[in-house]
Amino acid sequence: MPTHSKYIAPGIRAHKAPVPAMSMMEPTERMSPRVEALRKLVASGQYQVSARHLAHQIMRAAGVKPE
Repeated sequence: MPTHSKYIAPGIRAHKAPVPAMSMMEPTERMSPRVEALRKLVASGQYQVSARHLAHQIMRAAGVKPE
């Protein structure tokens, strides 16, 4: 019985099949007009999103205290 850890190093995949990439320009389902407008502002560079701030908001909403 092989022993496997859950961690897979970057660049190593369990299978060779290509993974399709999602394009931000072609959403798979219809978004609300407000979300579409914000996405367009971000894409044009008129609005910037802080990944750190967004991560902290998600963590707080999940009940985890960010460090």
